[in-house]
Amino acid sequence: MTFGEKLQKLRTRAGLSQDQLAKLLDVSRQAVSKWERGLNFPDLSLLEPLGDCLGLTVSELLSGQRGGEPREELL
Repeated sequence: MTFGEKLQKLRTRAGLSQDQLAKLLDVSRQAVSKWERGLNFPDLSLLEPLGDCLGLTVSELLSGQRGGEPREELL
């Protein structure tokens, strides 16, 4: 499953339309549509706010899954 497919699933699960999500992130609805169709990717600065809108951490957003064991960082 692509990031866009995951994003669409997570957005609909959160009960948000593309327009609503776009307004929350101060981007166009077309930008959200492009993300979901895999034509573009959100700017890195939007990942945390996007996760917040969907009730997810950035890690959960990128994986498309909730929770899980945190990985140990390499020192």
